[in-house]
Amino acid sequence: MKSLHRIAVASVFCCCLPLGQAQASVFSLFGTSASSAYAQTKYPIVLVHGLAGTSKYFGVVDYWWQIPSDLRANGATVYVADVAAFNSDEQRGEELLKQISSVLAATGASKVNLISHSQGGTTSRYAAAVKPQWIASVTTIGTPHAGTPVADTVNMTPQALKNLLADGTSILGQLLSLFVGNPQPQDPLAALSGLTTAGAANFNRLYPSAGVPANCSVNGATSEVRSGNTQLLYSWSGNQGGTNILDVTDPVMVLGSVIIKTAGGGANDGLVPVCSARFGRELGVYGWNHLDEVNQLFGLRGLFSADPVVTIRTQANRLKTAGL
Repeated sequence: MKSLHRIAVASVFCCCLPLGQAQASVFSLFGTSASSAYAQTKYPIVLVHGLAGTSKYFGVVDYWWQIPSDLRANGATVYVADVAAFNSDEQRGEELLKQISSVLAATGASKVNLISHSQGGTTSRYAAAVKPQWIASVTTIGTPHAGTPVADTVNMTPQALKNLLADGTSILGQLLSLFVGNPQPQDPLAALSGLTTAGAANFNRLYPSAGVPANCSVNGATSEVRSGNTQLLYSWSGNQGGTNILDVTDPVMVLGSVIIKTAGGGANDGLVPVCSARFGRELGVYGWNHLDEVNQLFGLRGLFSADPVVTIRTQANRLKTAGL
């Protein structure tokens, strides 16, 4: 069991390392030059990364692989957030709010649409709760709104080992943040705590949302009104661990899937149970693992699975149709 704990720790803190860990307090901007108006929303779209995320890994590889450029080509104004790779949703959320303030000032828009992956979803929920007047919609992809058994398993690891790995992860995150020019404070243990079942329950008490269902047998509300501001709420997720034999991250996703199923978490994407990812209007459950959801690694996924680039483009059109 100790070896399983160690592997699980490595899974959470290191599974995304091939994708990168840098972060900055600035946005990456993708302009509006386009050949189509299909995704031309009223409000700018802000993409919010999850744990171990950044806008561009090592200043080169998009976290949202091929997604910002596709949205731009279809008429969207897109900003890609850079918040702390490893920290609490409150810390990441405050960083996100500063960046949203900047994009509102730069564009003259009154609101933004948040499209978020993994922990980025709860980070976005924090922003939507604190500054509801700035947020037109929140879309979460593979977000552990009710936590994940993977984090619960890691949290059972001896404290000394957790501290050692957290220290290494924090230093690495700071070093790699130099690639995007503006380091953020790192706190891997705070990130881990928020991803546990207990941590998620506490977050939901502090920042309740009508989009979070009471249990897996019901759906959350598709919208909510905060201080007179209506926010539309959406989500989708994946339900596969391994999806492509050529993807070197698949073994980690398979391990995570086994941990979740062993804990009674049911169908999952290798890191987050489908049940935990439900939020607002659930638009689908796809044959993806957690990284497939943002078209990683480099677009490798199941042969007959849906294209996540198209899925996000379609969501932008849905927001446009809704007047957002």
